[in-house]
Amino acid sequence: MASEAVSSTEPAYDPGPWKADWRDELWRALVGSLDASLRSYYDIREFTEDPCCVLRIGLMLAQIPVTLSDGMQIAEGELVGALHLWNEHVPRYSGNGPNLAWAKEMRRRMLRSFAALASYVEHESTWRPVRAFRGDSMLSSRIGSAQMRRLALRHGFEIVEPAPSLSRDLHTLADSAIVWGLTRAFNPAALPRQRFLRDHHQLWISRPTLHQVYGRDARGAAAAPEQVA
Repeated sequence: MASEAVSSTEPAYDPGPWKADWRDELWRALVGSLDASLRSYYDIREFTEDPCCVLRIGLMLAQIPVTLSDGMQIAEGELVGALHLWNEHVPRYSGNGPNLAWAKEMRRRMLRSFAALASYVEHESTWRPVRAFRGDSMLSSRIGSAQMRRLALRHGFEIVEPAPSLSRDLHTLADSAIVWGLTRAFNPAALPRQRFLRDHHQLWISRPTLHQVYGRDARGAAAAPEQVA
């Protein structure tokens, strides 16, 4: 598996001006302040100044033992990387909702973000003991489980489903409320197209797979022209 080259010559995605009244601005300020407080509490931080990066990172303890397909085994309580969306950098929907241009721009930013992450953890000594990374995906149920799994595998990730429990259901409910608030603040045009309660998936990727798919060697191979005999 290799990362895909991303063209930098395509025109930038333009969702048009954000038409907001004072209530939108107030909500955005309140949610932004709460989000900043939570990031400070959990020590979630930026790892690059790239305005196209859509990820922040932190550290967390694995809540369950995890065995990934490349043989990586993560013990319960082991320190792992936590991936979070950088909400301010996620491209907004246009007034007409998501389209192909939005999907291409979001994909471009995700690939760029994972490449930056692979480079960062390779050079930062603090992250050398971290053997895997976990992200939480809160997607609309319009994307089925099978499609979600294919999408994750395509980008080097695996879905890990903890056993059903009351605490997991409550966590999903709380996360749905947080995601609704963030969407209302930073991408309000998306709200009419998404349910309040969303499917919650844990997405995992091992450190070796991260470097295999998004590291410097993988990017070089993807960008290299094909040799013609």
